[in-house]
Amino acid sequence: MPARLGHLRLDVADLDRQTEFYTRALGLTVRERATDETSHYAFLTDAQPIPGGADDGMHHRLVLRQARDGSAPGPTGRLDHFAWEVDDEAELLRVVERLREMGVETDLQEAQIAWQCYFQDPEGTKLEVYCDRRTCPDGAPLWRGRQEALGEDRLRDAAG
Repeated sequence: MPARLGHLRLDVADLDRQTEFYTRALGLTVRERATDETSHYAFLTDAQPIPGGADDGMHHRLVLRQARDGSAPGPTGRLDHFAWEVDDEAELLRVVERLREMGVETDLQEAQIAWQCYFQDPEGTKLEVYCDRRTCPDGAPLWRGRQEALGEDRLRDAAG
């Protein structure tokens, strides 16, 4: 069985601001908040059922961590971006509209296998929300290194 993303942890400077962003922008819900000797945490989930597992989904998909002493996140490596999949073009459009209502700049892209929306969270982390298009009439089974701008009108037409 192939591995699949279990969760991602981001060290953040402002836990409350980042938690609000991810709940509003992506519709995630806070499953748990916790504190240990050094940090405060928010555990966020999409509550999607796990095949053969819990009906209420994974405990968390995203962990946000803020140091208790208020220190800034340290340089623990470079993260280019992380991606969240939505079911279809209509859901992708809803995310784009929600982000714009929040004043977030978006970049729509087409990569044959998927349509994507790139954006940044309040601390500058690059994110992607995408819908898989490999089985669509104008989709392709492989990416082959081609990516171009996706017109919003085209997304709206496909979303119905």
